[in-house]
Amino acid sequence: MPISNKNSGKKLAINGGGRAVSIPRPHFIWPPKSNAAEKKELGDQRDKDISIKGSSGPIRELEDRFKSFLKNKVKYAITYNSGTSALLAAYFALGVDEGDEVISPAFTYHATVSPVFVLRGNPVLVDVDAETWCIDPSKIEEKITKKTKVIVVNHQWGHSADMDEILKIAKKYSLKILEDCSHAHGSKYKGRMVGTFGDIAVFSLQANKMLFAGEGGILVTNSSEYHDRATLFGHYRDRSRDEIKNKFYQQFWFTGYGLKLRMSPYNAITAIYSLQQLRNRIVSRKRCLKYFIEKLSQFSEITVPLIAEYADMGAWYGFKPLYNSGKFHNIPREKYIQTLAAEGVDVKEPQSDALSRLPLYTIKDDKMFRDRSRKHVFKAGDFPVAEKLASSALSLPTFTEWPESKKIIDQYVDAFQKVHDNYRELL
Repeated sequence: MPISNKNSGKKLAINGGGRAVSIPRPHFIWPPKSNAAEKKELGDQRDKDISIKGSSGPIRELEDRFKSFLKNKVKYAITYNSGTSALLAAYFALGVDEGDEVISPAFTYHATVSPVFVLRGNPVLVDVDAETWCIDPSKIEEKITKKTKVIVVNHQWGHSADMDEILKIAKKYSLKILEDCSHAHGSKYKGRMVGTFGDIAVFSLQANKMLFAGEGGILVTNSSEYHDRATLFGHYRDRSRDEIKNKFYQQFWFTGYGLKLRMSPYNAITAIYSLQQLRNRIVSRKRCLKYFIEKLSQFSEITVPLIAEYADMGAWYGFKPLYNSGKFHNIPREKYIQTLAAEGVDVKEPQSDALSRLPLYTIKDDKMFRDRSRKHVFKAGDFPVAEKLASSALSLPTFTEWPESKKIIDQYVDAFQKVHDNYRELL
């Protein structure tokens, strides 16, 4: 345990003492405010074209810029109104149908695999690696059946999954790979951008993401077949007419497959300006969180995020160290969080839980469809690693401004130190 005397005897704020963090909130604001150029372009777009029906203007510019960001390792990029819509289109494009199984990590944001239910497919959950929080490749094969069609990989919190092992398994069983890169803009696996390994990859542009549009998503692929199916699924009329080359799929251009899931030009403009700053923000966020990790690593009750040798963190979506109550006098996580919060720390439990503890994955008759007898369900205890991670994580700000954020990070560390030194008040 760290050795400190400066906080000894100081009453914890939760018990009426002064706060360790003197800087008033908010300590972290995301997304950053727009500049004058972005505001002007948003205003100009209002009078130019309020609803782009095809792929032109800022929609086309965003898609082209994003392909360039991925080093042009993908041939097609299609924007959607959300990452969830893009994931739904991806599963449809890959041919997921009634009764098909999709292997998914048991710890991920639910939208990684929940769209499979809409297609009447079945998610099959697999436990995750305790260090990377990504799907554990050693546990995938035991879950493969004749009904398995896709492995979905989520690069959790921005840490890339072990793609070599997952690609080997997919090749062995002739399975498709969908990369959910919603947390991982700019992250790399062995020097190569995530989103360029799978048959399809999806990036969310929701407001809390490093690359943000407010709401939005981008689907990327190198397959013309998947491009055409994904386009028809969410883009009827103009875009389908202009871009689909397959003669069979072309005939459906006017109606598509019944849905309109396209992105607004306003969201595209916001995303373009965000993309222009992405690389600099990644560098700055890395610096902030590297410093934060170094400082927090002195506390035995905290396990800081571990980064595998093969991984290069990009977006760092979320900063989630683990709290080990067994190494801190069995003080419950809830009490620990309340105590830190009283000291002025912006800390809470992460919103994401293990999927095996969410009703959509535990209740067979979910009322989505008339007959759910073939739906796979899970129960608490099925995935011990995922559930332990979900039960012990802390959610802290993903500070992005360096060196401006150093002062608040230092005060946060002082708060951790104060709680550490005065634990007896909590017993």
